[in-house]
Amino acid sequence: MADPSSQQDRTKVDLKNALSGKKLIAHCRSKDDDLGAQLVEEGTSFHWSFKTLLLGTTLYWCNLAVEDRRLSFTAYDEDDDEIRGYTVRWVVRDDGAHLVLRSDHEEEPIARQKWRRI
Repeated sequence: MADPSSQQDRTKVDLKNALSGKKLIAHCRSKDDDLGAQLVEEGTSFHWSFKTLLLGTTLYWCNLAVEDRRLSFTAYDEDDDEIRGYTVRWVVRDDGAHLVLRSDHEEEPIARQKWRRI
C-alpha cells in the first residue's frame, strides 16, 4: 500500500478535453519523463503527478493535436507563479488551452495558447 504522505508531496497536472465533440491527442513530457501520446475523449481528462526537483527546475510541456490543428504549451513550470503548485489544471477548448487558476470558484480560465492550423 502506498504511503499517503508520499502522495501529498507530489504535484498533479490535469488536462481536460472540453472540445466540442472531438478527441484530443496529448503528448506531454519533461526533460526526463516522456508520458507518451494519449487519446483524451471529449469530457475526460489526462492527468499525471510527479515530485518536483530540489533545484526548482521542473518543467513539463505538451503538444496537442485535433484534426488539422496543433498547439504546444508549458503545462508546468516551477519558475512560473501561475503554473506551479500542488495541482495545476488545464482545460482545452475549441479556441485553445486555458489555465484554471482556482478550482474552488466559478472563475473563467485564462487563455494561454491558441490553436494553429497545419
